[in-house]
Amino acid sequence: MTTISDPSNTIRDTPNIPVDKAILHIGSSAFINAPSQEVWAALTDTSTWPSWNTFVPRVTIRSQPTPDPSPSTSAPDPTPTPAPESTSTSTPQSTSTELSPILQKGTKFTLHVRMDSTSTKPQPATDVHAIVIECGAPNTEIGKGGYIVWVADSEAPGAFSPSLLKAERVHEFTAVEGGTVVRNWEAQSGWLAYAVRWMYGVKLQGFFEMWVADLKKFVEGGSNTAAGPA
Repeated sequence: MTTISDPSNTIRDTPNIPVDKAILHIGSSAFINAPSQEVWAALTDTSTWPSWNTFVPRVTIRSQPTPDPSPSTSAPDPTPTPAPESTSTSTPQSTSTELSPILQKGTKFTLHVRMDSTSTKPQPATDVHAIVIECGAPNTEIGKGGYIVWVADSEAPGAFSPSLLKAERVHEFTAVEGGTVVRNWEAQSGWLAYAVRWMYGVKLQGFFEMWVADLKKFVEGGSNTAAGPA
């Protein structure tokens, strides 16, 4: 059985928040008996989240960048580009397409968080706006792990300025014998991070542990329908 050192990732920085500067730092880890590509696919495809993610069972993709074809910098975007249609000058055609659910570098999205995951009753979601700033798919052929980083989107409507609250989240995938070690940690800074730590620190730590447990169960083939409507 794989033993994970520092499972709460207490010594790990995020790209812009050193661990010793973080006001709130939480994390979790799990060994998943599956290839890293499968774990990566489940996490980065937000259309799967209602099937496994109890904490965040719903995501709204707000915008997607032009897909980057390089697997080293972004997740693959499977949404096909529509073929051009012939149009007449008298009958305009709609060019809108549904946004891909795949997280990639530059994706702006909103996590609809369930802060009471034990309740099966409808509850208002807590919306957290984020943007992916780093993304690299795992490649076991060359021994390369995967990672994705998203941060609070300070430009989203109603978002806090970074001086009040800065939050950065890292997911890391490492292929090991028999499967994948997935790590998940977040650092927060700014004045409001003190309030978040005081009011929700212990609860958020529990949610982070639930996150990787849910992901493990889903990828390994278990059945875990996220609890109730968000």
